[in-house]
Amino acid sequence: MSGRPQGTLTIVCGRLPAAGAQTASGFDERPARLGDVERQVAAHAGWTITSAPDEFTLAFTGTVAGLRCALDIQDDFGSKLGLGIGVHAGEAGFGRAVMRTGAAAGAADIAACAARGETLASTLVRELAGDADPDICFGEPHEFEPGAAGSVRGAHAVTRAAPGPVASIRVVIADDSAIVRDGLAAVLSAAGLTVAAVAGDPDALLSAVYSARPDIAIVDIRMPPTHTDEGLVAAERLRAEYPRIGILVLSQHAEPALAARLLEAAPDGRVGYLLKDRVSELAILIEALNRIEAGETVLDPEVSDRMIQRRARRNDLDELTPRELEVLRLLAEGRSNRAIADALVVTLKTLEGHISQIFLKLGLREAADEHRRVAAVLAYLRQTG
Repeated sequence: MSGRPQGTLTIVCGRLPAAGAQTASGFDERPARLGDVERQVAAHAGWTITSAPDEFTLAFTGTVAGLRCALDIQDDFGSKLGLGIGVHAGEAGFGRAVMRTGAAAGAADIAACAARGETLASTLVRELAGDADPDICFGEPHEFEPGAAGSVRGAHAVTRAAPGPVASIRVVIADDSAIVRDGLAAVLSAAGLTVAAVAGDPDALLSAVYSARPDIAIVDIRMPPTHTDEGLVAAERLRAEYPRIGILVLSQHAEPALAARLLEAAPDGRVGYLLKDRVSELAILIEALNRIEAGETVLDPEVSDRMIQRRARRNDLDELTPRELEVLRLLAEGRSNRAIADALVVTLKTLEGHISQIFLKLGLREAADEHRRVAAVLAYLRQTG
């Protein structure tokens, strides 16, 4: 971001553990995933002060913006890699001068005390944030030995508020793994949803939906007998026959082409495509179900990340500016205009101008805005998947 941060700044310091940061695949993802920090910093109007393969320091003029960025980084990859984040605030100057301030040293001390995948904020940050964002929750303060800075002795755990389920959502779960479908059934039932039926193959899914008439069907994309796209085929059939039933497709891998098929089958929304790793976090799963029940479209962030990193051989998206590509990526995740404007720290009027330019450059001139949004997302999926 341009400009020079001055005055009271919120400092976000992230540190990865020295060991154990490798994934189950055996590959160290730290250098690649920490590159994603820059995208989140830009989205939240911040500055990168320092960046290395295993740590970073960021600065924000807004306390809530810094906290949102920290939580979004954890959602993107931090929790997976065991990232500890500390957040503190104080008077600071520009650039590396920030690193000589108590705010930066305090944030580093807090990060050093954070558990893997945890975000901690100082009491000062808690006071500055107040209740400005109801989606940000602070835990009870707990003390620790002060570090080199000596100015921070305690911190609050920072988490997202878990969305409550829409009243009386009824779901059917289809997965050929008994462990997965029974596990999902247990956690969703405990969260207050009604699990009307479970199924282990497409035929059983169709039968369950016909008899139970759920609000949403949760479907594994690969099911017997060939484990290719049977779940998606069943979802397409359900949407054709019962257009008011929501569909949440789960996949082991990010597959933009299959996501495009799902969106084409449901141009009016009430569908979602999430990676199975994502739904291991109950709050993310509940939020997706809430959004689908409310008529929205949900697309896993990793799918849109993969799309934006790959370049098509023949790409109309080349006409879009970097900011318009970022807007289109967020549209692809099914976010509302208000949510996108908040994420990019722009006004609704500015955002609507970006969206109009996207429609114009993609040649989408003669349809209602909701249909043009779907068409723009499909163009994005086809040309970057």
